[in-house]
Amino acid sequence: MTHPIRAGSQESPPGPRWIEARDLPAVLERVRPYTMVPRPALVELARQVRAVLEAGVPGAFVECGTWRGGSSFLMADLLRLAGDTTRKVWMFDSFEGIPPPEPIDGAAARAWAEDKSSPWYHDNLRVSLEEVQRAAASLGLADRTEMVKGYFEKTLPEERERIGPIALLRIDADWHASVSCCLEHLYDLVSDGGLVVFDDYFAYDGCAIAVHEFLGRRSLPHRVEAIGEGPDAPQVVLARGRKTWRWMRETHLLNQDLATVLPSDTPFILVDHEQLRVDLAEAARAIPFLEQDGVYAGPPGDDATALAALDRLRQRGATHFVLCWPCFWWLEHYAVFMRELRARSRLVLHNERALIFDLRPAP
Repeated sequence: MTHPIRAGSQESPPGPRWIEARDLPAVLERVRPYTMVPRPALVELARQVRAVLEAGVPGAFVECGTWRGGSSFLMADLLRLAGDTTRKVWMFDSFEGIPPPEPIDGAAARAWAEDKSSPWYHDNLRVSLEEVQRAAASLGLADRTEMVKGYFEKTLPEERERIGPIALLRIDADWHASVSCCLEHLYDLVSDGGLVVFDDYFAYDGCAIAVHEFLGRRSLPHRVEAIGEGPDAPQVVLARGRKTWRWMRETHLLNQDLATVLPSDTPFILVDHEQLRVDLAEAARAIPFLEQDGVYAGPPGDDATALAALDRLRQRGATHFVLCWPCFWWLEHYAVFMRELRARSRLVLHNERALIFDLRPAP
């Protein structure tokens, strides 16, 4: 006697309410007047916010060096749209301009400080606290932000206990001394799986030096990952815990793929070598492959074993087969199985994250 598939015992955690991707341009347009951060970096910041929310990383969102507040407002607006009422965005800035660079900050830093006619100088990045508060109020974000005025060496040690755990720390502090101060006082508050983003790593030598000095001093094995392509990538990010940002980002995008392609009420077969399930919003409907009593039983011994298991699961109600990137080695190792799968099923999605096959009879 066969029974309907039981797709594992792990319950899928409720995901945050979220805007559709098509609505993101309107959010970016709202904050555009308040930031010099390039649009691609703002889009990536939006992905980072959603990724840590999807992963359930606890803590607040913190920006050190806010200028007019655009990046902080983006994070706060996304929290609002996600329906998250438990977190806020801390905004640390002197609101009186930035201190002068030191020799360790490099030639580019010195050139920026000396060229007061540059369109990027903005009166030494001076903006009043009252102006930023008015902007937050006009965007409806005053209750989701907390602004702290003063230089980091004074405000960060005073406020760190009030901040508590941090899910995402964005450091836009320019110079070596300021970046070092932010890391010394706030890094230990970043939750496991949380992100630390550096805006000026490629722009100024002092920022890059401060990052590597801190990691070396603490013997931290974090991989510093560039956001964007090529030598002019504007930012870098590191993730606390075992995962990299690239892994978190791809998992976040895979969640979007699954939500787009899969029906909402049927189980599907998941081939991930048990590396992704814990981070998938649809984990409760995912059947591991091979499966034994609802749990992962390891990869199949051969193509024939895989085909037999696929037929059993399809007969018991599985509608889709999802092959994820950690198991793309299946494409060659189980070549006969993959050829048969393509012949019997419709490939409905193929990208760098997954191949998804519809196992149901063609309409």
